[in-house]
Amino acid sequence: MGLDGLAMLALSNLVLVATGGLSGLWLLGQVWRMARTAPATDDASGWIVVLGVRLRREQIRPDYALRLQRAAALYWANPDRRILLVGGLTGGSVSEAAQGRQFLIEAGLPAARLFTEDRSLHTLDNLRQARQLLAEVRELPFTLVTNRYHLARSVAMADGLGLLSSPCAAEEHLRLTLPTVGRLLREAYYLHWYLVGRLWSRWTDNRHSLARIS
Repeated sequence: MGLDGLAMLALSNLVLVATGGLSGLWLLGQVWRMARTAPATDDASGWIVVLGVRLRREQIRPDYALRLQRAAALYWANPDRRILLVGGLTGGSVSEAAQGRQFLIEAGLPAARLFTEDRSLHTLDNLRQARQLLAEVRELPFTLVTNRYHLARSVAMADGLGLLSSPCAAEEHLRLTLPTVGRLLREAYYLHWYLVGRLWSRWTDNRHSLARIS
């Protein structure tokens, strides 16, 4: 995380306290709205970027499987599309991207349409690496596939990096279970941390922080 990240986390918590939690509550509303209303399909023709999920004993978790299944559905709707899977080694010897690629190959997708990035370790890093790998993504809209609870933060980070992302939810609809509520709360907290850090870095012209988030 580094000292900058810890400082921004402390500042984010200070803002939460200073606003009586209202800043976090407002962002929770944004996370909820995106999770509830995001489309589960699109009619685009550009790249499909699938964000990775930490593997469990080197196996794909259910949330990641949903993302991959959505990417497959988008591909079959337009087989000219290409898919970029992003996600590195998170606790094992196989990357998230490599496992995702194998999942899609076993689902019948041609290997020639599947591309991987296996160095990134978290959402912001996923998107930064995607931007570096795909020059086209810098200038053209791409479809960003992730779970509904994760969309608001992912889109905000893509926007901060100057990327034109079109959100596409992995799930058909939002199912409001207790675990999902917990994830929505967590995402609102992380989004608050990211946005406070981004605003502060721009206001103070912190070049080191800006290089990481923009």
